[in-house]
Amino acid sequence: MRLTLLGPWGAYPKAGEATAGYLIEHGGRNILIDCGSGVLAKLQQYKRLDELDAVYISHGHYDHVADLGCLQYACLIDTDLGRRSSVLPIHFASERDGRIPFQSMSGSEIRRIEAGQTATDSSGLSITFFKTFHGAYCLGMDIRVDGRKIVYTADTYYDESLIKHCADAEVLIAETSFYKEIRDAKKYGHMNTEDVGVLAREAGVGKVVLTHLPHFGNIEQLAAEVGDIYSGKIETAYCGMVIELS
Repeated sequence: MRLTLLGPWGAYPKAGEATAGYLIEHGGRNILIDCGSGVLAKLQQYKRLDELDAVYISHGHYDHVADLGCLQYACLIDTDLGRRSSVLPIHFASERDGRIPFQSMSGSEIRRIEAGQTATDSSGLSITFFKTFHGAYCLGMDIRVDGRKIVYTADTYYDESLIKHCADAEVLIAETSFYKEIRDAKKYGHMNTEDVGVLAREAGVGKVVLTHLPHFGNIEQLAAEVGDIYSGKIETAYCGMVIELS
């Protein structure tokens, strides 16, 4: 499995870059997780849009869905031009009685996903969804293939219940929205570096990748602060970063 990080930023993209977006390639299949601002432009550096096989959206905040409507337009155009032969399933996190702010269109179909469900792709990859702690209904993702595991926290504040979902992941892709000096990260529905360090340490993960980055301060400081608590490997996300499980 190959995961390419398309966008590492929270809230809005840095010039020429993108907010949340992750491309997974496995067994000839191409899966997009989140579709934030700037993601479509970055994605096309690696794949044509008609090569996408499935999309999973962690929650409905703009920095995770800003390009989703445009992706649906691309599906419509590619279908009309004969470039897309099958409908693109877009799995959107929503409670059973919740409203999804997107509708199916020609070439794409909106489908609801909820905590506790597992989606199994024809490539053999599986994604199990767990509820995180954020202002909107939000799902983290336990991504597995051939017995190996990557966890994406999506957006969340720290809670001990996250540990069991992240336990023993080879890679934890963790939202790191604040430096440790921001003591009230929970108020914003996000984690600071101490939260991430504790989560990575207690879950026993092999490596943590810091994402959903802030637009202030010294970004290099994030990894140093996480490293004060977690002794494993730490990397700070960037556009085009590749994570491979082989």
